[in-house]
Amino acid sequence: MRRSSTPPDQNVEIRCPRLGHQIHFEYCRTENQGLPCFKALDCWYHHFLIETYFRENLSVEEWKKAFETPPRPKMISLVEMIEAAKNRKQKGS
Repeated sequence: MRRSSTPPDQNVEIRCPRLGHQIHFEYCRTENQGLPCFKALDCWYHHFLIETYFRENLSVEEWKKAFETPPRPKMISLVEMIEAAKNRKQKGS
């Protein structure tokens, strides 16, 4: 069977290693503030030619931002979320 660069339809779901549950490709395609999830290439490569799809549909800058920029450490993200929650609570008081 010849693989194509066409994403699977909405009937196909895979388990997301980051979220821990089933998701459609559409989520992975836009999860990162409108850009693909940094793990999308790893997760979907055996379902279709995902690298070809993204190289055809993303600009060079979008590709670099999505796949060549190292992800932020979870600890930094958690600390920032805690600080944002504290700030919202203080403004609400």
